[in-house]
Amino acid sequence: MIPTAGNAISPYAGFDIAQLLRLRATTRAEHPFLIWEPFEGEGERLTYAAFEHRVRRCAAGMSARGIKPGDPVLIHLENAPEMLIAWFACAYAGAIAVTTNARASAEELDYFAWHSGAVAAITQPRFAEIVDASSRDLHWIALIEHDSGAAPLNAPAAAESFSALLADAEAAPNLRPDPARPIGVQYTSGTTSRPKGVLWTHANALWGAQVNAIHEDLRADDVHLIFLPLFHTNALAYSLLATLWAGGTAVLMPRFSASRFWNVALKHRCTWASLVPFCVKALMN
Repeated sequence: MIPTAGNAISPYAGFDIAQLLRLRATTRAEHPFLIWEPFEGEGERLTYAAFEHRVRRCAAGMSARGIKPGDPVLIHLENAPEMLIAWFACAYAGAIAVTTNARASAEELDYFAWHSGAVAAITQPRFAEIVDASSRDLHWIALIEHDSGAAPLNAPAAAESFSALLADAEAAPNLRPDPARPIGVQYTSGTTSRPKGVLWTHANALWGAQVNAIHEDLRADDVHLIFLPLFHTNALAYSLLATLWAGGTAVLMPRFSASRFWNVALKHRCTWASLVPFCVKALMN
């Protein structure tokens, strides 16, 4: 019988991103999934099981604070483990992760929040003021404790901490897998008009994970170096989700650094990285 999702034929019927992460947390439980290499502050190494456990805690906390399936959650963060935890937590809770450009202006962020209908936000100290000012209809804002690893210059007290958002993992939602369920929104750059919100379903994310892993010939022993912004398709789909599909390891940096690239790559024996022309030129110089 051909699997179907609703009335559409789907190769991912009965499967979604949450199921993929649960699968890896079982089959690759003690294998490192995410290695955080900040420029300042402490790094972190999370196995698949530890990462998935933290995702469930975040999903449980979201649900306890009123996030329901279909609710958009603004994730305005630079590269950090919390960005990925929040993104996957939205998948577990059935929410829609609205990942926005960390360099967005106040006007742009106001548009993103309004256009997506975001009901809550997760951000970092550096952006606390702009998120609060640009997102008047949010029910709550949660702040991570650092700015891409660095201690914040000012620690706003208005929002609750991301750590306080984490709840009992056993209380995390356990939704019926639906590949047609929306999982995220990414906005175009807006070069010709207002940025357009591109809606991803779980099937879109699974397809990106599978196809990119195949094209890159990723294996379970590969180590993927990620430094491009996770709010963009390149880092999220080509790198992170493809690594998840293969059961490999992702090494995450806050951003590209030519002076740190080779040290981090050699330290973790990285086998793959997605580069744009600017990065290639910088490394050649």
